[in-house]
Amino acid sequence: MWTLGETLRQARLDKSVSLADAARETRIRRGYLEALEAEDVAALPPAVYTRGFLKTYAEYLGLNPQAMLDLYQPSARREPGPALRPAVPHIVIPRQIPLRPVLYGISGVAFVVMAGFAWSWYQDVQHSLNLTDSGPRLARLGTPTPEGARLPTAIPILLASPTPTPAPTPEPTASPTPVIDGILVEFRTSARVYIEAAVDGKQVVGEMLAPGTQRQLPLAQASVIMRTSNGSAVDITVNGAHQDPPIATDPIELTWQR
Repeated sequence: MWTLGETLRQARLDKSVSLADAARETRIRRGYLEALEAEDVAALPPAVYTRGFLKTYAEYLGLNPQAMLDLYQPSARREPGPALRPAVPHIVIPRQIPLRPVLYGISGVAFVVMAGFAWSWYQDVQHSLNLTDSGPRLARLGTPTPEGARLPTAIPILLASPTPTPAPTPEPTASPTPVIDGILVEFRTSARVYIEAAVDGKQVVGEMLAPGTQRQLPLAQASVIMRTSNGSAVDITVNGAHQDPPIATDPIELTWQR
């Protein structure tokens, strides 16, 4: 009975393709393909990525992917993942007192004071005119008014109508920033890459994704674990904060916990 490596190598030879051709068409490194055919576990990435490479390589060679996965028995291995970055505290800025309503209030008080002063002055002028009017009337009743004498004429006084005080414009209130209760992970691929993700211990993604694929994982309450075959091909955002992408193209495993 042939082993996993012998089966893969013989299927490739039957297809008359070289390792370089297979690596170019499957977009898997030639070193990983050689390690699969040689069953060199030390030269392979973590088991989760190796299973994805093995499935893709088996489908390319026309083999049964599940049968090849059953032949693959890697040793358990786990790489430490980066710790979740501490959240930046939200600083509440005290709201300043609006200046426009204060100016409107001062203008209103000044207008009332000026209107009262104008009304008092108007009453004094009317009283003086009334006294002047009553003098000639008494003269006409007692002694005749000499010719050529003119009676004083009351001068009408026009008062400016009060200007209505404009109503203050209400200041817009800032809407509160929504707070995410948990761990919300979003990502976008820039190249063809295999991604596996688990939310609160339950696997939600495990497939080879095409370039430009955008996904949002379910909201986690405890932890999120993400593994990818090419760290530089995935752009990740956690709770609205963009994560710096790794420069290396090697497989990585990321972990976020509350």
